[in-house]
This record gives sequence, structure tokens and C-alpha cells, in this order.
Amino acid sequence: MSSDRVRRLSSAGVSYEDRGDGPPVILVHGWCLSAKIWMYLAERLAVRHRVLVPDLPGFGRSDGLAGPFTLERHADALSDLIEELGLRRPILVGFAYGAAAVMILAGRGGGPDLGGIVAIGTPSAAEAPYDRMPRAMRRDWPDFAERSAHAICKQPQSAATLRWLAEIFGSTPLPTALATVAELGAFEPVAVAPAIRVPALFLHGAEDDIVPVAVSKRCAELVPGAQLHVLEESGHFPVLDQPARLAEAVEGFVMTIATAGAA
Repeated sequence: MSSDRVRRLSSAGVSYEDRGDGPPVILVHGWCLSAKIWMYLAERLAVRHRVLVPDLPGFGRSDGLAGPFTLERHADALSDLIEELGLRRPILVGFAYGAAAVMILAGRGGGPDLGGIVAIGTPSAAEAPYDRMPRAMRRDWPDFAERSAHAICKQPQSAATLRWLAEIFGSTPLPTALATVAELGAFEPVAVAPAIRVPALFLHGAEDDIVPVAVSKRCAELVPGAQLHVLEESGHFPVLDQPARLAEAVEGFVMTIATAGAA
């Protein structure tokens, strides 16, 4: 397969992008986002890796799939995709809600054999106001989506980028958004982390005022051998705040795992 992007559908109807050759990496988007957010990181990783970027059921081009839209369902969707494609020890990279789904999958017994995980901006119900969000979402979802696009970034972004990000948020059907924010309101990563037994990297923006760095720090302490990388001058969304530094950190971790697997 070349590094050209190809869009495919799994047997379950999950839309995903597929590009590159080499050890597989799966990029998993966050709450009310889609595969689109990974365009910079996917391009860089595809030079040496096969990069798969799904839209989780209910989001992006998978928004026509039926619920339930739960973290367990989304972890199942990732597991099914890995099995269907016959991926050998893939590394999963998840942002926020995607990080939660990745952690759940990695902590399961009897699931697919993973090479490792990267959790970016790991969420925590105890540290973020997820329970207060539904009221504002129901009152004016397009406005909430636009404000969300601004809130997750700390570094200046172009007006075009913020419009693009707001459109991704706002394109999520409100029922899906409400169902999944309820999932975030019940997720505590410290309850999942101790069961993870694969190499793990926890990445967090130093200026994240949505979920504090302490959440990822505690998770790294609970996962045997895990690493913590704090990205300076980044808020909750290093994907846009620090794309080059994020790519460097993820690529370094992925290459280390791939090298160890080849030894």
C-alpha cells in the first residue's frame, strides 16, 4: 500500500482511512470530533507506518451507525477493526474520549494483542465538568460546538482552523454528543489504568485547563513502565497547539515499540 490516503468501510460499517506501510498505528479521535483531526500526525507517521484512522460509531462518516454510543461499544469497534484487518500488535493513539476507549481496550483481558498505547489528554469525570455540559448543549448546540473549538486550544489558531474545528464538533448529532458526554461523566482513568499491561505513553498539555496534568501523571504511575510526557505551551488539544512536538513524541514512542518488536 502506498502512502496515499484510502477511505474504507469495515464489515460493521465503520469508516476509516488507511495509508502507508509498516507496523500499524491506529489514531482515535476525541469527543464530537472525527478522523479529520489527525491529518498532520497521520501524514507524518505514514512515512514509516501503516496508519489507520477510524471515525468511531456515531461520529464523522460513521454517524449513520446505530447506538449504543458508549465507551465499551467504541472499544469493541476498535477491537473488531483490529481483528478484521489482521493487524499484528498495533499501537493505538487516542485523544481524550478516544484515549478513554483505548485505555478500556488495553485493560481488557482476552482482547487483541496490542503493541502499546498513547493516551493524549486523558479525561477524568472527577476533574472536568462533563455533568454540567448537557444543559448548555441542549440550549444551543451549534454555539456550544463553536465555543468548544476555541476552548480546547491555547495557542493562537487561524480563523479558518477554528471554523473547521467548530464544524467538526457541530456536525456530530446532538443525541450522540449527549450520550457520549454522559460516558465521559462516568469515566475515571485511575480505575482502568492498573489493568493495562502494554507499553504506554501518557501525553498531556502543560496548560490544559479542562483536565489537569495530574490525571495523566497518576495514570502513568499506575501502569507498569508507563511514560509521561508533558507538552509545554499546549492546552487540552496538542494536536493543534503543538503538532510538531506531539508528532515527535508519538513517533519516538512508536519507533521504540516497533524496534523492540523486531528484535
